[in-house]
Amino acid sequence: MTEFVCVSINYKRCSEEIRSKAAFSEEDKLAVLEELSPFEPVLLCTCNRTELYYFGNTEIGAEILSRLSGISESELLPKLMIFSGRKAVNHLFRVTCGIDSMVVGEDEILGQVKKAYTFSAEKIALSAETNMIFQAAVAAAKRIKTETDLSKTSVSTATLAAKTAAKHESVMLIGASGEIGGKVLKNLLSYKNVTVYITERSHRGKYLFPADSKAVLIDYDKRYEFAEKCGCIVSATSGPHFTITAEKLKNNIPAGKQLTLIDLAVPRDIDTRTTKIEGVSLVGIDSFEQLAKHNNEVKLNSVERAEEIIFQETEALEKQLSLHRFLPKLKEHGEELSVENIIYKMKTELSAEAFSRVIDVIEGMMC
Repeated sequence: MTEFVCVSINYKRCSEEIRSKAAFSEEDKLAVLEELSPFEPVLLCTCNRTELYYFGNTEIGAEILSRLSGISESELLPKLMIFSGRKAVNHLFRVTCGIDSMVVGEDEILGQVKKAYTFSAEKIALSAETNMIFQAAVAAAKRIKTETDLSKTSVSTATLAAKTAAKHESVMLIGASGEIGGKVLKNLLSYKNVTVYITERSHRGKYLFPADSKAVLIDYDKRYEFAEKCGCIVSATSGPHFTITAEKLKNNIPAGKQLTLIDLAVPRDIDTRTTKIEGVSLVGIDSFEQLAKHNNEVKLNSVERAEEIIFQETEALEKQLSLHRFLPKLKEHGEELSVENIIYKMKTELSAEAFSRVIDVIEGMMC
């Protein structure tokens, strides 16, 4: 049987520029699923990682990610993290529960993994093995949330961005209906002293604000006019074009105005040339790695417990997968086998310790 594989482009080895090139559109994701459908792919894309999970050899994933991102294989291969077999399963579990995140224990990743898995399950046929692996990873992440403090204090890129933005009395949020933007909005609204101007390219739904919140919906075309009122602008859209450009921003704010720009999008939402405007500073998503350092240190004990749970759950999954593969063969050849023959075969093949354990289990069943 071919091995379960993960080919990963992530924040540990890859810059924001490289991750931006691997931030694939829904159309690209669907093309990957259709092309690799015999290998049962699941493609996970977040701000900090693009990971392709499938059954096959490692070369397939590397070639696909290189071709779609436009990065040559010679440049991309040294930056990839590649896992196979049990290591790939273990990596998926660590990613899903938030241990492998830039902000340890962050909440968004579990939903993102579920969404990626569901997308594949709806578009292509997945085998029982693939379903079992992803469902086990989600179940383990939920157990870790329940049994450890890993996610008790909800810290994520969104909460850290909101905390930074809330140092200002007026904040503009572009892209509040997205997953990250929505969480930034929720956090910003908890700061009662902050007025939040909310806008996006197209308002796709109604926003429900607390009665005492200082939330104001503004037209997207007027965002530069409102920039003068704000001390901070946060942008978190999934669009391919800049929401804030240097030229238009410079023409619409007073010279020397102090303005903090926070860009949570990959690829970038905000033109990096805005940093050349006097008084303007730009914080990218990678900057939150340092802000998350204290959070990660505090959660070390929870990480150790989470690793124990992952070991337990991956052990259980491996047994479940082995049994799933074995049962059809047992049904086919069951009449040819006898308990005595099986025991003598185990005696020949297993170590003394393993064989003694088998005998103990059988004797326990006789009691």
